[in-house]
Amino acid sequence: TGVAGATGVAGATGVAGAYVGAAGATSSGTAGATGTAGAGTGTGGATGAAGATGTAGAGTGGSAAMSCGALTPLTGDAKCCTAAGTATDVAIDDLEDGDNVILPVGQRQGYWYVYSSAGATQMPAAGTTYAPSAGGHACSLLPLTDACKAMKTAAMGTAMSVLFSAGTKGSLPPATTTVPSYAGLGFDLNNHFKKSCVYNASAYKGISFWAKGTVPFQAAIAIPATQPSTADSGACVATPTLSCSDNYSFTVAPPPDGTTWKQFTITFADTTTFAQAGWGVVAPTFDASKLINVQFQVNGATTATAAAPFDIAVDDLAFVTQ
Repeated sequence: TGVAGATGVAGATGVAGAYVGAAGATSSGTAGATGTAGAGTGTGGATGAAGATGTAGAGTGGSAAMSCGALTPLTGDAKCCTAAGTATDVAIDDLEDGDNVILPVGQRQGYWYVYSSAGATQMPAAGTTYAPSAGGHACSLLPLTDACKAMKTAAMGTAMSVLFSAGTKGSLPPATTTVPSYAGLGFDLNNHFKKSCVYNASAYKGISFWAKGTVPFQAAIAIPATQPSTADSGACVATPTLSCSDNYSFTVAPPPDGTTWKQFTITFADTTTFAQAGWGVVAPTFDASKLINVQFQVNGATTATAAAPFDIAVDDLAFVTQ
């Protein structure tokens, strides 16, 4: 049946547990030195000890590794892995490990990034390696991650040490009806071999998160039916009058002071608050079994006459089961 390895760390050279990339940076588990736990097929806790009882990745119990194995593609490797979460794999990211990687639970693997339209100013700058921002919402994920447990222990009931969140700020030029203006940040749920693959989130009812900001913004989720067929995992074909990328979105309106955190929940089945904007190709339905990415985006106003500043942040993201 094989064992996970005596001293290995999750993600260091293989894919034991739920993560194949940088998860080893925050793990002290014994998920395996080469990611070939069990029968040597890289499937983590399937037949070996990796993930099943260890602390692979985030150190909260581990889960089965991705189905297609190594960090570096080998001959015959699939370009996308099958990935699906269970009702107990709810935590997406609390940012407290200080890196740009979402928590490697529920067979999820993804990286935070920022993006913007031409003419926008943004910090961190689009195209650079993303780093979490100092200042976050107090740890609220249950079960708590190791990083949050350590903070609470160190705090001894007093003010906690530095918290982190995912934020971006800058300014947007006025938009027009033909030239949009936007800036945002987001992450894939199943990024494998630098390819945005689909993730099966049918075990969940939605996604919750905490947010703060100086302006309202959109929380959007891409699925194949809204992504261009020329993009990873996309299946949308534009028409002469309708374009793709009209993703299902939810309006986030935190207190405008830019400092007060407020919790929001996207409910997949609520077509009133979570729907396409209407300017693009219509998706037949929202398919929770095929999520590609989650993005938080500020849109410029077509009525604006000057650059509009923005400062937004999100924290403690998790799937919900009720």
